[in-house]
Amino acid sequence: AERWRLECKEWLDLQSAADLLRETKNDVLAQIISRQDGKSHAEKDRRARCSADWHDFRNQMIDAEDKARRAKMRMKYHQMQFDAWRSHNANARQERSSY
Repeated sequence: AERWRLECKEWLDLQSAADLLRETKNDVLAQIISRQDGKSHAEKDRRARCSADWHDFRNQMIDAEDKARRAKMRMKYHQMQFDAWRSHNANARQERSSY
């Protein structure tokens, strides 16, 4: 149970970090756009989306989401192990009490 709790905490922390990046992506893109040279907004937007800053931010966001998904799978795996252990113990108790 303790291991499952720790896995849950890790997943929640990683999911929060991924959510924060996802929620701020438009703000980050707007900041990058504002720093670009160009005559029109479309040109600045295109340059921003091709920039190393945007590329780095997107990679951070994708990496954070991947880490959160992997942590969620570990959490679910430990939950399944715990459920199987509980079921096994319940079955063993049932067998002992039926004698």
